[in-house]
Amino acid sequence: MLLKSKDIAYLGVLLGINQLFIILSSVIETNTIILFAAAALIIGIVRVEFGVKSGVVFYVASCILGFFLTFNKIEMITYIIFFGLYSIIKSIIECKIDKKVTSWIIKIICFNLLIVILYFTIKAFIVLKLYWWMIVLAQVLFLVYDYAFTVFINYYINIIRPKLKL
Repeated sequence: MLLKSKDIAYLGVLLGINQLFIILSSVIETNTIILFAAAALIIGIVRVEFGVKSGVVFYVASCILGFFLTFNKIEMITYIIFFGLYSIIKSIIECKIDKKVTSWIIKIICFNLLIVILYFTIKAFIVLKLYWWMIVLAQVLFLVYDYAFTVFINYYINIIRPKLKL
Protein backbone atom coordinates (compact mmCIF):
# COMPACT_ATOMS: atom_id res chain seq x y z
CA MET A 1 0.00 0.00 0.00
CA LEU A 2 2.90 2.33 -0.70
CA LEU A 3 1.60 5.50 -2.26
CA LYS A 4 3.28 8.10 -4.41
CA SER A 5 3.36 11.71 -3.22
CA LYS A 6 0.74 12.60 -5.85
CA ASP A 7 -1.58 9.94 -4.42
CA ILE A 8 -1.02 11.16 -0.87
CA ALA A 9 -1.79 14.72 -1.94
CA TYR A 10 -5.00 13.53 -3.63
CA LEU A 11 -6.00 11.62 -0.49
CA GLY A 12 -5.30 14.75 1.57
CA VAL A 13 -7.58 16.82 -0.64
CA LEU A 14 -10.28 14.15 -0.42
CA LEU A 15 -9.94 14.03 3.37
CA GLY A 16 -10.26 17.81 3.47
CA ILE A 17 -13.47 17.68 1.42
CA ASN A 18 -14.74 14.84 3.62
CA GLN A 19 -14.08 16.87 6.76
CA LEU A 20 -15.71 19.93 5.23
CA PHE A 21 -18.94 17.94 4.81
CA ILE A 22 -18.66 16.60 8.37
CA ILE A 23 -18.04 20.03 9.90
CA LEU A 24 -20.86 21.57 7.86
CA SER A 25 -23.17 18.88 9.22
CA SER A 26 -22.68 20.39 12.68
CA VAL A 27 -23.11 23.95 11.46
CA ILE A 28 -26.12 23.39 9.18
CA GLU A 29 -28.35 21.28 11.43
CA THR A 30 -31.14 20.75 8.87
CA ASN A 31 -28.94 18.93 6.34
CA THR A 32 -26.94 16.65 8.63
CA ILE A 33 -27.86 13.37 6.94
CA ILE A 34 -27.30 14.72 3.44
CA LEU A 35 -23.88 16.07 4.40
CA PHE A 36 -22.91 12.79 6.07
CA ALA A 37 -24.00 10.96 2.91
CA ALA A 38 -21.82 13.30 0.84
CA ALA A 39 -18.88 12.65 3.19
CA ALA A 40 -19.43 8.92 2.72
CA LEU A 41 -19.29 9.33 -1.06
CA ILE A 42 -15.71 10.55 -0.66
CA ILE A 43 -14.86 7.21 0.96
CA GLY A 44 -16.33 5.56 -2.13
CA ILE A 45 -13.99 7.59 -4.33
CA VAL A 46 -11.00 6.50 -2.23
CA ARG A 47 -12.10 2.88 -2.56
CA VAL A 48 -12.34 3.23 -6.35
CA GLU A 49 -8.94 4.91 -6.70
CA PHE A 50 -6.87 3.05 -4.11
CA GLY A 51 -8.75 -0.11 -3.08
CA VAL A 52 -10.59 -1.38 -0.03
CA LYS A 53 -7.60 -1.29 2.36
CA SER A 54 -6.95 2.37 1.64
CA GLY A 55 -10.68 3.01 1.94
CA VAL A 56 -10.69 1.50 5.44
CA VAL A 57 -7.67 3.57 6.50
CA PHE A 58 -9.32 6.68 5.04
CA TYR A 59 -12.57 5.86 6.90
CA VAL A 60 -10.71 5.51 10.21
CA ALA A 61 -8.82 8.77 9.60
CA SER A 62 -12.04 10.60 8.71
CA CYS A 63 -13.76 9.27 11.86
CA ILE A 64 -10.93 10.29 14.17
CA LEU A 65 -10.45 13.70 12.58
CA GLY A 66 -14.19 14.29 12.31
CA PHE A 67 -14.73 13.42 15.96
CA PHE A 68 -12.22 16.08 17.02
CA LEU A 69 -13.36 18.74 14.54
CA THR A 70 -17.14 18.45 14.76
CA PHE A 71 -19.20 20.31 17.30
CA ASN A 72 -21.92 17.71 17.85
CA LYS A 73 -20.33 14.42 18.93
CA ILE A 74 -23.68 12.56 19.09
CA GLU A 75 -24.31 13.28 15.39
CA MET A 76 -20.81 12.09 14.58
CA ILE A 77 -21.79 8.67 15.92
CA THR A 78 -24.24 8.45 13.00
CA TYR A 79 -21.41 8.93 10.53
CA ILE A 80 -19.10 6.52 12.33
CA ILE A 81 -21.60 3.69 12.75
CA PHE A 82 -23.56 4.01 9.53
CA PHE A 83 -22.51 6.35 6.71
CA GLY A 84 -18.77 5.89 6.70
CA LEU A 85 -18.88 2.20 7.54
CA TYR A 86 -21.56 1.45 4.96
CA SER A 87 -19.32 2.85 2.21
CA ILE A 88 -16.77 0.16 3.03
CA ILE A 89 -19.36 -2.60 3.47
CA LYS A 90 -21.02 -1.70 0.15
CA SER A 91 -17.76 -1.90 -1.76
CA ILE A 92 -16.86 -5.26 -0.23
CA ILE A 93 -20.30 -6.72 -0.97
CA GLU A 94 -20.29 -5.48 -4.55
CA CYS A 95 -16.77 -6.80 -5.17
CA LYS A 96 -17.46 -10.26 -3.74
CA ILE A 97 -21.03 -10.95 -4.92
CA ASP A 98 -22.00 -10.89 -8.58
CA LYS A 99 -25.73 -11.57 -8.27
CA LYS A 100 -27.67 -8.35 -7.81
CA VAL A 101 -30.55 -9.86 -5.83
CA THR A 102 -28.19 -11.55 -3.36
CA SER A 103 -26.17 -8.36 -3.12
CA TRP A 104 -29.29 -6.29 -2.33
CA ILE A 105 -30.45 -8.77 0.31
CA ILE A 106 -27.07 -8.73 2.05
CA LYS A 107 -26.92 -4.93 1.89
CA ILE A 108 -30.40 -4.63 3.43
CA ILE A 109 -29.43 -7.05 6.21
CA CYS A 110 -26.23 -5.06 6.87
CA PHE A 111 -28.21 -1.82 6.86
CA ASN A 112 -30.65 -3.15 9.43
CA LEU A 113 -27.83 -4.43 11.65
CA LEU A 114 -26.07 -1.06 11.48
CA ILE A 115 -29.30 0.80 12.23
CA VAL A 116 -30.00 -1.41 15.27
CA ILE A 117 -26.47 -0.76 16.57
CA LEU A 118 -26.89 2.95 15.87
CA TYR A 119 -30.28 3.05 17.60
CA PHE A 120 -29.04 1.46 20.82
CA THR A 121 -25.85 3.53 20.82
CA ILE A 122 -27.70 6.83 20.44
CA LYS A 123 -30.42 5.72 22.86
CA ALA A 124 -27.71 5.49 25.53
CA PHE A 125 -27.18 9.25 25.20
CA ILE A 126 -30.61 10.68 24.36
CA VAL A 127 -34.27 9.69 24.62
CA LEU A 128 -35.34 8.33 21.28
CA LYS A 129 -38.82 7.10 20.35
CA LEU A 130 -39.15 4.77 17.39
CA TYR A 131 -42.38 4.15 15.46
CA TRP A 132 -43.17 1.46 12.89
CA TRP A 133 -43.47 3.97 10.04
CA MET A 134 -39.93 5.20 10.75
CA ILE A 135 -38.60 1.70 10.16
CA VAL A 136 -40.48 1.39 6.85
CA LEU A 137 -39.36 4.86 5.76
CA ALA A 138 -35.76 4.02 6.68
CA GLN A 139 -35.87 0.93 4.43
CA VAL A 140 -37.14 2.97 1.47
CA LEU A 141 -34.64 5.77 2.04
CA PHE A 142 -31.83 3.23 2.29
CA LEU A 143 -32.71 1.80 -1.12
CA VAL A 144 -32.72 5.31 -2.59
CA TYR A 145 -29.39 6.10 -0.88
CA ASP A 146 -27.74 2.91 -2.11
CA TYR A 147 -28.94 3.52 -5.66
CA ALA A 148 -27.78 7.16 -5.57
CA PHE A 149 -24.41 6.06 -4.17
CA THR A 150 -23.99 3.62 -7.07
CA VAL A 151 -24.99 6.25 -9.63
CA PHE A 152 -22.48 8.73 -8.15
CA ILE A 153 -19.62 6.22 -8.16
CA ASN A 154 -20.38 5.23 -11.75
CA TYR A 155 -20.49 8.92 -12.72
CA TYR A 156 -17.15 9.44 -11.00
CA ILE A 157 -15.58 6.45 -12.77
CA ASN A 158 -16.94 7.28 -16.24
CA ILE A 159 -16.97 11.11 -16.31
CA ILE A 160 -14.89 12.71 -13.56
CA ARG A 161 -12.00 10.25 -13.25
CA PRO A 162 -10.85 10.49 -16.90
CA LYS A 163 -10.69 14.28 -16.58
CA LEU A 164 -8.50 14.12 -13.46
CA LYS A 165 -5.61 12.35 -15.25
CA LEU A 166 -4.43 10.53 -12.14
